Amino acid sequence: MNIKRIIPCLDVRDGKVVKGINFVGIKEVGDPVECAMEYNKQGADEIVFLDINATHEGRGTMLDVVRRTVQNLTVPLTVGGGIRNVDDFHELLRAGAAKVSVNSAAIKNPELLSEAASRFGSQCVVAAIDGKKTAKDKGYNVYVNGGRIDTGLDVVKWAEEAERLGVGEILLTSMDADGTKEG
Repeated sequence: MNIKRIIPCLDVRDGKVVKGINFVGIKEVGDPVECAMEYNKQGADEIVFLDINATHEGRGTMLDVVRRTVQNLTVPLTVGGGIRNVDDFHELLRAGAAKVSVNSAAIKNPELLSEAASRFGSQCVVAAIDGKKTAKDKGYNVYVNGGRIDTGLDVVKWAEEAERLGVGEILLTSMDADGTKEG
C-alpha cells in the first residue's frame, strides 16, 4: 500500500525561512517557528528544517530555533545543516529533533553515518543528498556545502552506499527542480 506523507522542507538562513529557485535567488519568507506551526496546523506529517548556511559558515545548527519549534509542534522535526560529528547529532536530538539530516559531513566522512546509526538508531539518521544533472546529462552528481561544490559522486551510488552504512531515510533534493514546482 502506498501512503503519501506531506513533509514540508523549510530552508532556514540567519534564523529566517528562505525560498529560492535552483538554490539561487534566495529571499526571506518568514519565521521558522511560525511557518512550522502553520504547516503543523494544516496537517503536515513531519517538518524538515535545513540550516542552509551552517556548513558554509562553519557553525552548527541554531539549537534555539530547534527548541522553540519543537515546543510548538505535534509532528516530528528533522533537522540538518552544520552537522560535523556524532556530538552534533546528540545535541540536536537533545534539543528535540526526531531525526538528523546530514550531507557534507557524510561525504567527507561516510563512517559518520554508521557511527550515528549505531549510537542513536537508523531511524534517527537521514542522508541528505543534493543532486544536480551532470553537464552531459548522463545522471546526477551529489553537491555539498549548500549546493556550492560538485563532489563528482553519482547520486544513486551514494544513496546505495548511505543505505549500506545504516541510514534510515534519504532526503533527496533535485537542485534542477528546487523551487520550480516541477519536483
